[in-house]
Amino acid sequence: MSGLGSLDVASSEVGRAITIHLAAESARVGLAFGYQVPKFNGATTEQWADAGRRETWNALDAMLTPAEGSKRNWRASMAQDVVKGRPTEIDFMNGLVVDKGRERGVPTPVSAAAVDVIHEIERGARKPAAENLGLTLRRAGV
Repeated sequence: MSGLGSLDVASSEVGRAITIHLAAESARVGLAFGYQVPKFNGATTEQWADAGRRETWNALDAMLTPAEGSKRNWRASMAQDVVKGRPTEIDFMNGLVVDKGRERGVPTPVSAAAVDVIHEIERGARKPAAENLGLTLRRAGV
């Protein structure tokens, strides 16, 4: 949605915030279904799910903050699709989190807002831009 690479996203406060919110929502949904989810980005599912606590948020934010001199600025497959104007798998990733969250009563406002923003990009109503990260968080009410 941003057109940025992973290093650029992780180097910004809003980029880390959206990452934490999306991972936390996904973790909460997985836990609601009793899934055994392996660690991702170095944190357990329970840690991601607990991101609402200030201590946990700060630890996750520190973990995601790139080390000085980091150079890898790769793009995930969906980010590549967005930049190249191709259809994405958003409905099968974040869209699934939203649907499954609804089934179990787990709120997923950031995931839902991300799906909407990506759909707008796919339709050509919006361009990939760094500002879409903050827009997504604002639409989600966080």
